[in-house]
Amino acid sequence: MDSRRAGVLVALLVLGGLAGCGALLEETDSLSGPDSLTGDGEHPFAGETVTVAVEGSDRERALAADGLAYWADNATEYAGFDVAFRVRSPGATPAREPDVRVRFVETVTACGDTEFPAGCAPRLNASTGVDRPATVQIRRGLANDSTRLVVAHEGGHLLGLTHTDRPRDVMAHERDLATLPRQDAAERANPWNDSTLTVALAGDGRSRYRSELDYALAYVREGADGAVPANLSVRVVDDPATADVVVRPVATDGCTAGEGSCLFLEGTDPDGDGAIETYTGAEIRLVGVDADAAGWHVASQFVETFHTGDDPDRLDGANARERRGDWHG
Repeated sequence: MDSRRAGVLVALLVLGGLAGCGALLEETDSLSGPDSLTGDGEHPFAGETVTVAVEGSDRERALAADGLAYWADNATEYAGFDVAFRVRSPGATPAREPDVRVRFVETVTACGDTEFPAGCAPRLNASTGVDRPATVQIRRGLANDSTRLVVAHEGGHLLGLTHTDRPRDVMAHERDLATLPRQDAAERANPWNDSTLTVALAGDGRSRYRSELDYALAYVREGADGAVPANLSVRVVDDPATADVVVRPVATDGCTAGEGSCLFLEGTDPDGDGAIETYTGAEIRLVGVDADAAGWHVASQFVETFHTGDDPDRLDGANARERRGDWHG
């Protein structure tokens, strides 16, 4: 098939559908109360061994311990006092409540004005004191390094640090995060967000291609000989800016030599492995293709966004004459 896939555009979106946004975003809530003030102008954790109970798996508990251990070596420089976090063993039956409770959760609840936080913790200082245990939420499902970073970041808030404080590589408000490994788009029959897709024509002279686009999409709606999922719904819209798939006729393009078509895919890579896991958009570029041959190119490229098995013979086996005729059958 002529230059079916000329390139892939990858938009790294971590936590996106994993966490809706592509960054580590948290706001912190301060805890206060007259009985919790230290009265001595010191942070309530200054010079302490802070006991931490972790609600999560053994893996999550170990990662939490790793993330909090960062402050054993760095609290003096950045927070201005020594501190040590000690994570309790899961079977321990201590006589008193922990100082901090870390909960690994599927979804972090509202935290300030952040819509999709990866973690949330109160920011403590000498004025707020601490109502023990201080509760920290960490989103589960992140890769190991990302989990450690989120835990260290929230630990910084417990020590009084804000998003503008050093160290910037830990306390920055926005950070790229990765999830645990996920199935790549190429391994999924339908790697789109849902089974309803919209398609639009773009570019000059696009009206000349509408009948061929309709012809191609009729074939897709019929199942494309098994090349698309059975429950797929496709409709044409007028605005390319809102469409999932854009068909763009152009006179020339470096993506292919001579007449042909190219497929560009855009999607998310939440696990950071360099491969798209979910498609969020596609462009089918028709390069020097006459209107009467556009239908075959559109159908051929469209089915490439699905991975149900072999390509249909009706597309792969069409010769140059058939591509301009009733290849649909």
